[in-house]
Amino acid sequence: MAARLISVVLFAASAVIVFWYALVHTVHQGTLSIPDLHGRGVTTAEKLVHDLGITLVVEEEGVFSADYAPGKIATQNPHPGFHVKAGSSISVRVSLGGERTVTPEVRSLSLQAALRALEQEGLLPTSHAEVRGQTNGDSVLATDPPQGESVPPEAEVRLLVNSAPQRQLWVMPSLLSFRVETVSRFCRRHHLRLGQTHEVDYPGLPSGVVLRQYPAAGSPLSRSDIITVWISK
Repeated sequence: MAARLISVVLFAASAVIVFWYALVHTVHQGTLSIPDLHGRGVTTAEKLVHDLGITLVVEEEGVFSADYAPGKIATQNPHPGFHVKAGSSISVRVSLGGERTVTPEVRSLSLQAALRALEQEGLLPTSHAEVRGQTNGDSVLATDPPQGESVPPEAEVRLLVNSAPQRQLWVMPSLLSFRVETVSRFCRRHHLRLGQTHEVDYPGLPSGVVLRQYPAAGSPLSRSDIITVWISK
């Protein structure tokens, strides 16, 4: 009884295998197996499928792919191994290389605004160098990589930032022996800041003559500096 049961099972299994082989052979009879075109150049792929009697259709829109060099086939439809009849077509797309972005224009922006602009583009502002007095206020002077350069996502970007406003400087003139009224008119005319006036007893001189000054003559002077004088009492 057991031997008969085993014989029946083996017969059924053999029948299934024979049926499956016949079915596959029948379905695939007269068809072609799609070759794997990934990584091939378009010219090479066209020749390969042409010899099989298949048409290659290159879709104009490429795809970003880090796995295949630019210009090489990155996707195909139908996939490799799929069976088609002679005269069928295969659609492919070529690689555009790894996905890229462009360094945005952030010059003249403040440091914080530049950081936000870079982060919105998926870039990583990693560090910045500072200089002083190159332009007015806090602003970005340059980037590395420079503006407009094509870079991969999450590329590192370094900034050159002006951290202190530019100051226009003059040379402090000598105010000694001038009357305070003359010094006051001079400061108003040149938009300079005259601060406190200290009176000092100095016998032999009329009142209001400058005896001492700060900053000293020859020192650098900006519009924001405060000039102090000591005059005869």
